[in-house]
Amino acid sequence: MAVTGPAGAGGDSIRFHELLRRWGPAYVERFGTAVPWRQREVLEKLLACRTPALGGELFACPACGTFHYTYHSCNDRHCPQCGQTDADQWLAHHTGLLLPIPYFLVTFTVPEPLRAWMRSHPDLSLNLLFATSADALQELARNPKRLGASLGMLGVLHTWSRTLIYHPHVHYLVPAGGLSPDGRQWIPSRPKFLVHVHPLADHYRTLFGQALERDAPDLLKTLPARVWKQRWVVHCQPAGSGEAALRYLSRYVFKTATGDRDLPLLTDAERAAWQPPQPEIEPPEPLPPPDPTPLCPQCRQPMKHAGSWPAGQPRLRPPVRGPP
Repeated sequence: MAVTGPAGAGGDSIRFHELLRRWGPAYVERFGTAVPWRQREVLEKLLACRTPALGGELFACPACGTFHYTYHSCNDRHCPQCGQTDADQWLAHHTGLLLPIPYFLVTFTVPEPLRAWMRSHPDLSLNLLFATSADALQELARNPKRLGASLGMLGVLHTWSRTLIYHPHVHYLVPAGGLSPDGRQWIPSRPKFLVHVHPLADHYRTLFGQALERDAPDLLKTLPARVWKQRWVVHCQPAGSGEAALRYLSRYVFKTATGDRDLPLLTDAERAAWQPPQPEIEPPEPLPPPDPTPLCPQCRQPMKHAGSWPAGQPRLRPPVRGPP
């Protein structure tokens, strides 16, 4: 924790977990059933993390006889205190798998009109996002008029933007090249160019619509027609050796929207003037009234992502090469 003065004095800061510990119970008590049960469940785990509630282990030094007691962690993916060791191990392992060639970071997003539907149907929609984006990239790269090769790719799914709004998208770390159809030859891409993003985005949109029509035709009818006419956004950028991109992705493989960072506390005047931002999509339930405590503006957005991930839904798709 890093608090430089009394709350409301201005210029103060506090660790995210300490902020939850201070105001989390009051937040749940105030808004009651307006707080989804999954968010309440996650908050209970986070508040119990590294406390007597979870027990612990006693360590003794045989040389000096000193005892040290360590509390157990909750290991919940939403916890700002947990996951760093797993992330470091994941990063070390996948860094060792990088090829000595350039890489690209390819990002697939979904248009705004789809996001409310995806939030209401995460099991189906997130699987479709992963499957159709990977197929679109792979099929375009295999085209003999394009690269003519099968790609390897590592995909990591995110459900939030930099401003912590619900914004599902998937990042793929892709080598600059692939294997020939017979699997015997490496075909390099151009150093700064993998595939054209506009044809890729159009093919991705087509595959997503076809998959939705196949798997959930009734749901397809509820979506606005303009979704299938507008251009979907796909980014493809050089990622150098791939190490920096891997470090970026590793931060979120075992964590969610925020770590245990220092957050600035609002002054009394800022809390009085603060109003909840208008959501980018219509919420399924009315938003609770403004909260005068620091928890509202600084924690409501991160807490919205608690429970947005279905049980059993993988966040990571391992490096794979599709069949030639």
